[in-house]
Amino acid sequence: MTRHTLFKISAVLLCIISLASRAEAEIIRDNDFGFALDIPEGFALTDATDDGTSVLLTHQNIPVTLAIKIYCDQKYESSFQAMDTALSKLSAKSATDSVDWSGEKCAVSTFELSLDKRYKGWAVCAPIKHESYLVALCYSPEEIFQQCQYFIVSAVNSLSIKDELYSTPGIFMDYAFPKSGKKNFSVRIAGKEIKSSMDLSDAEAADCLVNIEYSVLTMYANHPKMMEAWERYYRLIYRDSFGRLAGFSSDVHDALYARQGAQHSDDADINYAQNLLSWVQGFNYKRADSPTASDFTSLPDVLLGVGNDCDSRSILLCVLLKSAGIDSIFLFSPAFSHAMAAAALNAPGQTFLLSANNRPYLMGETTASVTWGTIAQEHADRSKWFPVILP
Repeated sequence: MTRHTLFKISAVLLCIISLASRAEAEIIRDNDFGFALDIPEGFALTDATDDGTSVLLTHQNIPVTLAIKIYCDQKYESSFQAMDTALSKLSAKSATDSVDWSGEKCAVSTFELSLDKRYKGWAVCAPIKHESYLVALCYSPEEIFQQCQYFIVSAVNSLSIKDELYSTPGIFMDYAFPKSGKKNFSVRIAGKEIKSSMDLSDAEAADCLVNIEYSVLTMYANHPKMMEAWERYYRLIYRDSFGRLAGFSSDVHDALYARQGAQHSDDADINYAQNLLSWVQGFNYKRADSPTASDFTSLPDVLLGVGNDCDSRSILLCVLLKSAGIDSIFLFSPAFSHAMAAAALNAPGQTFLLSANNRPYLMGETTASVTWGTIAQEHADRSKWFPVILP
């Protein structure tokens, strides 16, 4: 790896971290090495090496530190070996396990280290482009580790090592919930029974992810970046759901879109989207039982009939539409206590104009039996809707 490339890495990272003061998602993304980290809001760059291979970030409100190290010169035989090198240089006491994730052999570790005081945290290591390895370590003072653990796990679990970002559950979820066999189920959409399956671990893993991210979200109550935290919460649930429902999305597409024609067309897209919208509109409404936990029903549980709400229905729509190549966004409104899906469909109706690309998205109401583009008058104020851009 040339020094020019390494300085480029540093410049990219510095530029992205500088966005922390703006109302934008804090996603560290490096196109050269093909990785990204969708970290919680509020981290600030505190140190970096000249070659850009080491970056240190400290949260401005929570005593949590995130260190990112890229090994691109040394030749390591495995993620396990690269992780061991990183932790050994810190004289950390650690326990490391291997995990298969994103089609790669990766490593996950819990560790303790002494700096100015005792710290404890989680670390992940994965191979990236150019025969390199990325190690991400996130830690807090040992005495508050339990209170910070979900925040720490959320940060390292947000890693993506593929160019196609957010197509699989995070590394920590795959580590904590390994594949354990298929669970068959079926749904009826547009009068057609569609048989599919998911992994036996998917429902429990997805519930865990929702609870982790909700715990992080609650830490931003009354925080200046509260809305960005909401966006990240839904974005990470979407990422986890997209991967878990990949087989189901394909089964639905094969069963329904073929009726509209093999190629995308305006008519085929809107008919397919309306079949999906009508289906979720017919769900029996049921919120979570616990008032202290997130009332978002994970998508595997939605498909298994455990429950649902407007936000879980809307995320489900977005997963299915995006899987079919139909651009969509998620909309939420704290003022209305409501959520919708919106899709780039060429049909008349009420739209939400996304400023990021100046593109109108047809709004989809999931709790009433209406067509795309039909919304209640009391929900018409676009200034009270916040978009979540989905990759």
